[in-house]
Amino acid sequence: MRSIIPIILLSISISSCAVFKPGSGDRKYRSIQKEVERSTVFAKSFSGMLVMDPESGKTLVNYNGDKLFIPASNTKILTLATCLSVLQDSVPGIKIASRIEQGDTTGYYAPTGDPTFLHPLFKAWQPVQKHLKSLEGWNYILLNTLQEDRFGPGWAWDDYAEPYSVERSSMPIFGNKVRLKKSGNGWALEPDILDDVISGIREGFDNAKTGLSPQRDESDNVYYIPYPDTISNGYSHDFPIHRPENLIPSLRDTLGDKFFPFVSWTEEEKQQENDLLNSLNWQTINSCPLDTVLRLMMYQSDNFVAEQLLLLCGGVKFDILGQDSIIHWVSDSLLTEFPQKPRWVDGSGLSRYNLLSPQDLAYVLQYLWKSQTKERLFDVFPAGGQDGTIQDWYKGANGQPYVYAKSGSMSGVQNLSGYLVCKSGKVLIFSFMHNNFTGSGKAWKLEMQQILEKLAQLE
Repeated sequence: MRSIIPIILLSISISSCAVFKPGSGDRKYRSIQKEVERSTVFAKSFSGMLVMDPESGKTLVNYNGDKLFIPASNTKILTLATCLSVLQDSVPGIKIASRIEQGDTTGYYAPTGDPTFLHPLFKAWQPVQKHLKSLEGWNYILLNTLQEDRFGPGWAWDDYAEPYSVERSSMPIFGNKVRLKKSGNGWALEPDILDDVISGIREGFDNAKTGLSPQRDESDNVYYIPYPDTISNGYSHDFPIHRPENLIPSLRDTLGDKFFPFVSWTEEEKQQENDLLNSLNWQTINSCPLDTVLRLMMYQSDNFVAEQLLLLCGGVKFDILGQDSIIHWVSDSLLTEFPQKPRWVDGSGLSRYNLLSPQDLAYVLQYLWKSQTKERLFDVFPAGGQDGTIQDWYKGANGQPYVYAKSGSMSGVQNLSGYLVCKSGKVLIFSFMHNNFTGSGKAWKLEMQQILEKLAQLE
């Protein structure tokens, strides 16, 4: 009896691990695994890689695939899966309702968190603006419906003035960013409509001590330029707008002058107004085609769009502009079989609190592969050598992309996860994750490119 027990335990151990390692029929992939394991570049970081057959779910290459990494913008793959499950063909732009009292009609408007409202890249899709400018009578907008802080958990506090760390809001305007630009006549803001509604541009610091770049006040929309002002004409910098929803009542020329903020002052008033709002028949005005917005999120790795879309999904699913409820729902009801239990805290991946494994990302990529068409996925994922953050990398022969993937990078982080088209036409799922290195990530990208090129030749 004693001699049998160790044999049984050994067989259990082998069978439980087999799903995560290349089997005897995968000898052609062993060279890839050995190259990853022996890479002198990857040895300078904490690295992992997983390759999976999307049809069978079989693991072909696995190096630290079960370890948790900071995913950076690979988090947007989870946001993408959420959007494709929760949202329809178009982004909900604003919710509207009305009531008639003594012959007078009063309109009520509830923002959805739509990131495209007044956004300069979505000028062709502004039905909400058109509707608001046409309003008559009394109309109220609910501007305090965001259930989250303006920044996500774990975001770097000193990034408040960086264009990649834009504040979240219930009703974004102009992408919640403003462009400060130097021209022959001095400094100006774009869009120029904001010149009249923000705090202003001021001389603020000695450039010999602080540097040449303009700065923004941390708690106000005040933009400081250095003195003496030696910055060349044509210089521009995008700044996040602080508390953008506070500017909306002042945008009369842009939105019309027939609406007012909906404000409750006492608890009794709040309860009465909540009862009123809950009794109304709400409808939705849609704005932009969903895939158009998803491409901006995926191609340019737009953090603002990713954050707002996750909040928007929470609003559609639970009528709450919050991320926690929708993240919990996805984990409990949509993506229920993560190989590891990830830590997922925001929509963009700005937070270093996020933790995902290559196996987790491969699982989500397989879910997408099973639930969406190949054509749609290859349209919303950046194509190597062509689109967005990987337009200078992973170029296919004769201009034909072979990598469709999302990058993810920040200081000490370089990731790439997506789909690989082999020379035979077969598609594989892969996830590369690298953490804990210093300096530029270029060497890691070169190494990944070399390995992916070899991998594509195996099928």
